[in-house]
Amino acid sequence: MKITLISPYPDITAFGIRTISAYLKNHGHKTQLIFLPDPFGDNLAFGVKRYNESVLDALIPLCKDSNLIGISLMTNFYEGAVQITKKLKAGLESPIIWGGIHPTIRPEESIEHADIVCMGDGEDSLLELVTRMGKGEPYIDIKNLWFKGSGKVVKNPPRNLSHNLDIYPRPDYSMDDHHIMYEGKIQPLTFALMKQYFEKGTVSQYLKKIGYQTMTGRGCPHKCTYCINDTLKTMYNNDNYLRWRSTAHVIDELLWVKESLHYVGYIWISDDAFFARNKNNLEEFCKEYKEKIGLPFTCLASPMTISEEKMEMLVDAGLIYLQMGVESGSKRIQELFNRKQMDNEKLMKAFRIINKYKDRMYPPSYDFILDVPYETDMDKVDSLKLIAEIPKPFHLQPFSLVLYPGTKLYEQARKDGLIADEKKQIYEKSYTMRSQTYLNLLITLSKNGKFPSPLLRFFVSSPTVDILNSRPMKPVFKSLYTGLRSTYRLAKRLTGRAVE
Repeated sequence: MKITLISPYPDITAFGIRTISAYLKNHGHKTQLIFLPDPFGDNLAFGVKRYNESVLDALIPLCKDSNLIGISLMTNFYEGAVQITKKLKAGLESPIIWGGIHPTIRPEESIEHADIVCMGDGEDSLLELVTRMGKGEPYIDIKNLWFKGSGKVVKNPPRNLSHNLDIYPRPDYSMDDHHIMYEGKIQPLTFALMKQYFEKGTVSQYLKKIGYQTMTGRGCPHKCTYCINDTLKTMYNNDNYLRWRSTAHVIDELLWVKESLHYVGYIWISDDAFFARNKNNLEEFCKEYKEKIGLPFTCLASPMTISEEKMEMLVDAGLIYLQMGVESGSKRIQELFNRKQMDNEKLMKAFRIINKYKDRMYPPSYDFILDVPYETDMDKVDSLKLIAEIPKPFHLQPFSLVLYPGTKLYEQARKDGLIADEKKQIYEKSYTMRSQTYLNLLITLSKNGKFPSPLLRFFVSSPTVDILNSRPMKPVFKSLYTGLRSTYRLAKRLTGRAVE
């Protein structure tokens, strides 16, 4: 069997389809990977088609001998996936399967376009599907998959989670029948082109090093209401949804990276909460990593998983940068997000632990969520007051809330009548589309961690906020906000790198 896997993500790391490709190859099947980086990336354009017809036309001859075509997607790449699917269906008879977060959460919507929908982890379901197809055996009873045909939809239940992630091989970077949309054309993906894309990574631009991105586990220990991980846990009845690859399995992948990708200057571990590994596991990882890999690395953390002991061992092993979700400094919004156990006291403790390593690491990045429909101005002020207390140096990463379908916060907002136009408010909204307000402007001015804390405290004091955040001042700050963003973008174009 030959399976073509298509990724519309701007980031060509595409850990999911690369792992599936390697897994299918290990079982004797042929795969083809096609990367179609969304032309709009994080700056989505409402009502504008993602891909030129010439690019879509080029897919037909590439996919013509495929027995199955898979497309992976998240909600903000839904429109692009629909466009790709329509073109393939018009020119080919190969069945099309959708997988990824959006089909997992909205299979009913996805099956309107695809012939098959995969929910949850896809490796074993896809392998069983193509194996049965190749043998000419019936396959519409495969768990995790929905099938469309004969006027009805077959809805199979989820399969049990695989708790042994070591059965899946390292991601497929073979360049064997890999293609990419580059400069408006689909062409073979080369190591030189891949290097260019790796250089564009957000963290890579910040560190001024080329990074290799991987995942050492799946899942998250937390149940935040704005995140889909909570829904996935429920789907699997909380069946140990947080799973890890063994240290040996991860080190084997990274040894290949050192041998094959000589330009890689650091390892980017993108697990949702790498610090959630237990102490013994981290000790083993740090020992092996320091001895056998020795490259700097970065990872994600949460306030609940930061500890003095873990920080020391990870920094000693090569941790040079971390990103941590703060989300809000308001007790009320922390409760809304189901993060009340990560209150400001817990946050400040984590900030101080991280700050102890400021001479051995790059300034950390702290995430904040803005434009929450339930948030008051006082909630926003609470976040800014917290920011004024964060030990320097640091960076902020502010994200405008997107109410992704399937999350508890989405369900609450829908029930409360806060979602009037899903397509515009969710499907074609980017987390970069922040509201242009006085308080958001203060967040923006604080992004690089250099805004003087006493001055920030003044700007969020009661009399100042009452005046500058008043209705008559809103047009003024909207214009100022727009001007600053234009300046940042111009500086980015002139310097050729990300501007913090």
